[in-house]
Amino acid sequence: MRSPTPAQRLDEAIDRILAGDRPVVEPELRPLVDAATLLTSALPPLPAGSRFEARVAARLAASTPLARAAEAVGAIARRELRHPGRLIAAGAVSSAAVGVTVTALAVWRTSRRHGAAARAAHR
Repeated sequence: MRSPTPAQRLDEAIDRILAGDRPVVEPELRPLVDAATLLTSALPPLPAGSRFEARVAARLAASTPLARAAEAVGAIARRELRHPGRLIAAGAVSSAAVGVTVTALAVWRTSRRHGAAARAAHR
């Protein structure tokens, strides 16, 4: 593994200054680190504007997996609403699927109850 270059060491020292630390560096980087320290104290950070914060918040909210999923569902709904026949067919198929599932569950539960009762009676 290579040792960090002077530029990388200076970057790390400036990051530490911005974090509030006082880094110890070699003598050739000391004047640059001192200048960075003076600039940090002379130029206080400016607060972000409310419009900027709102834009960043909107971008962060839009990048969540839930927001992406909602956008995908919205796109599908918009596409399907342009073809009402598809929407009716999809509704009919899903209603039939729910009906078949409920019926299968009811038959399964009924057969298990009768099977358990019959096994108990034979004991």
